[in-house]
Amino acid sequence: MQKPTWTGPAVVAALLVFAALQGAPVLMLALAAVPPAMAVLAYTSGWTGVLITFITTGALVAWRMPEMLLIALPWCALSGVIACVPLKRKMIRPLLWGLLCMGAWAGIIALLSVRLGWPLIPGLAQAFVDWVNTSPQRNTILLNTYSMGLSRLDAQSGLNSLAFVLMPDQIRLQLLYSLRVSVEELLPSGLCEGLVYHTALTVILCTALPDWRRRRSGEAGVFPPMEQWYIPRGLGLAVSLLGLGWLVAYMSSGGVGLYMGLLCAAVFKAAYLLQGVCLLMWLEKRIGIRSVMRNIWAVVLSLLAPVIPIIMGIVDQRRDARHLRPDEEVETL
Repeated sequence: MQKPTWTGPAVVAALLVFAALQGAPVLMLALAAVPPAMAVLAYTSGWTGVLITFITTGALVAWRMPEMLLIALPWCALSGVIACVPLKRKMIRPLLWGLLCMGAWAGIIALLSVRLGWPLIPGLAQAFVDWVNTSPQRNTILLNTYSMGLSRLDAQSGLNSLAFVLMPDQIRLQLLYSLRVSVEELLPSGLCEGLVYHTALTVILCTALPDWRRRRSGEAGVFPPMEQWYIPRGLGLAVSLLGLGWLVAYMSSGGVGLYMGLLCAAVFKAAYLLQGVCLLMWLEKRIGIRSVMRNIWAVVLSLLAPVIPIIMGIVDQRRDARHLRPDEEVETL
């Protein structure tokens, strides 16, 4: 670890205060970034920086979202412990980051179930529709959801700009009801993909960012650079079989089968998306693209056309395009 500095904790504390001033939703998003911040601070500032971040986060959550303290405090405390405690095996820390994220999601779902009732999906959909109905921007939100196909009107209601400006009760109720139905249909896959992608992104950032700081300081990273990451042979077939989750979800009428299928499909997509992004960064490095632009292109492609890196990841797993595996580790799907 380099000589401890106060710059990192001060910057993180300032960003957290700014997020809290913007409101509870923005602070929730900032809380999701606490583990990567802790991982970097553990290297740059040690226990002191981690403790400052924990105290700042706890105070801000107690101020803006006291109902979330039971989840936010363990989330931040365990983030600091995982980041700072020395471990003998390097793969243990990413595993702990993943378990922390899944535990946090379980806590949030349990909290929402207590507040909204069970089953959770109808309660979440109704809560969202109630928020839209009481929002000062209700008409604008409903117009946008109608444009996206999430809200619908029957043919007899008529549709013109004046109707959306005045928003008669008949049209508003139709839009709200159809929006609730659409949200109920989208929430299962949204929750499953949110859990998987948030967990994967947290593990990646908590692993890659500290190594990036180490390399900038002239030290060796704990893990190879991201362009050298790949799915080992022992996991390749198992990850590929998770793609059958789409079939399981399609054949399930609901319940556990649906969610297990959606989770398996989300893990399949996230794993090969990451593998494809690593292949893309490897190709970009070979043709001389600078590090910053490599990261930008990887993020843009993952957000706008994720199917491309997923296909690239599958091809790389099958063909070993980067020739990173030993001969005995070449994948045979």
